Amino acid sequence: MGPDTLALLIPIIAIVMGIGSGMLKMHYKHKERMMDHMSEDQIAELQQMSKIADILDQRVNVLERILDDEVPNWRVQNDKTI
Repeated sequence: MGPDTLALLIPIIAIVMGIGSGMLKMHYKHKERMMDHMSEDQIAELQQMSKIADILDQRVNVLERILDDEVPNWRVQNDKTI
């Protein structure tokens, strides 16, 4: 795997993880609002999932910072949200 492939894979992975963690976080926040009654087990599971989503979000931020240092214009080349 060459540096060009790595430079392409890292942003893709970072973007997918960022979107996935955000979607996971939104899903469980919405689920919490919609449920009138939650058992203790459900509350504990929700809190655990929220912590996991926060950890994934932090990992994506670290990956993005690494990419900013290693490949300064990766956002311009790979940002498909515009």
